[in-house]
Amino acid sequence: MKSSICALVFLLSTLLATSAFSTGGTAYAVYTVQKGDTLARIASRYMPLTAAYTKKELVNSIRYINNITDALSVGQTLNIPVAWKEPIRAKAVLKERDYQAKGLYINPSNSGTRFVFDAAARLRKVGGNTIVFDAKDDVGAITFRSPIPAKYCPGVSYTPNIEELPKLIDYLHRQGIHVVARVVVFRDPIMAKVRPDWCSRREKSWLDPANPEVQGYVLAVVRELSASGVDEVQLDYVRFFADGKTHTSSGALRTDVIANFVKRVHDVTSPRGVLLSLDMFGIVVWQRDVDVLTVGQDVTKLKGKVDIISPMLYPSHFSKGFGGVKNPADDPYHFVFNGIRRMKTLVGEDVVIRPWLQAFPLGVTRGFNARYVQDQIRASHDAGGTGWLMWSPGNHYSEAYAGMEGFRKDASRPGKGPKTQAMNNREASPAGKRPEKGMGGAAPSRG
Repeated sequence: MKSSICALVFLLSTLLATSAFSTGGTAYAVYTVQKGDTLARIASRYMPLTAAYTKKELVNSIRYINNITDALSVGQTLNIPVAWKEPIRAKAVLKERDYQAKGLYINPSNSGTRFVFDAAARLRKVGGNTIVFDAKDDVGAITFRSPIPAKYCPGVSYTPNIEELPKLIDYLHRQGIHVVARVVVFRDPIMAKVRPDWCSRREKSWLDPANPEVQGYVLAVVRELSASGVDEVQLDYVRFFADGKTHTSSGALRTDVIANFVKRVHDVTSPRGVLLSLDMFGIVVWQRDVDVLTVGQDVTKLKGKVDIISPMLYPSHFSKGFGGVKNPADDPYHFVFNGIRRMKTLVGEDVVIRPWLQAFPLGVTRGFNARYVQDQIRASHDAGGTGWLMWSPGNHYSEAYAGMEGFRKDASRPGKGPKTQAMNNREASPAGKRPEKGMGGAAPSRG
């Protein structure tokens, strides 16, 4: 039943897309089956010209349209639901850096299916406008079809999750979505295996940020993305491995290496008007040398080299007792509010602060629900944050959608808008740090 509905929706979208350029001709291309043809092979040939998002979707549509129940035969003619004369070329929708992005992270598996569009539609209904997808993911895979893997790791074979990157971008744009391509930078299990000479900590799959070849590889990915039509490139894991060291083997400060690299990336994105954002440990906002100098993320050096900084202020990622709070995961307003306030004190108006918020229940003992999410959104608003992004590794956003809707309703009521909760605005003092992979326990892996 579900597959039949999907096929019907696809057929309607194909006809609508076709009508945009058709001058009265057929909505179909006629193909004659050749020796050795399969539906999958035929679908691959026509994919860029159809409205289908996946090859499987197009195969099912060809089968449905042509009433195919048996094997193909040579000379058989097929109607192919072609929607455009030429493949889609997505174009970035340029925005100012203070654009109020309100969005969700979508993982590679879901970005490769229509789940991403369903999520975008639901997001729009509750006032959201942004989708972050992985372009280079946590295992080092380039998630879309690109010539880069063949050049840098020709012996590694994997199938990209996103079959048609231009369609992903274009379809999200049609939904009014700001499209952000996340790039996991220096943690890269694939390249750590292929190029062990690139590593600073091979056993941790960590590439050396100071290595010119490593930087060149990441810049190649950024160049391709900047020309792809995405609206923003977001860098994650832009740091050194937290091993207690503060200098590179050549004696350079790690903070200088990271800042200079980010500037090189910005020099690529800026001329095209593509925004550049940077994910950062929430703990770094508290500016302890043991954190800043070790990972190399110094906001005072980075603020002029990036458009947006997104501190990961997940309450669960702060160790128990941090700042005198018994269980930080149970005090979402406090950590988001104070994190943003501290960050703004450090950078002023030189860079936009747009936090990542917690949309997963890790560590929460007092109830993870819509109110939990709503409290974080309110904290960001009260502290002067510019928009926000929700993180759930498995993309379970029921509480997030409800929290967004609740915040929006409160904000629209006269006299009921977001107000600073003074009782929660106590300053957290630095105490303890989270270990690697979240610096605070078994948290979802983030940069």
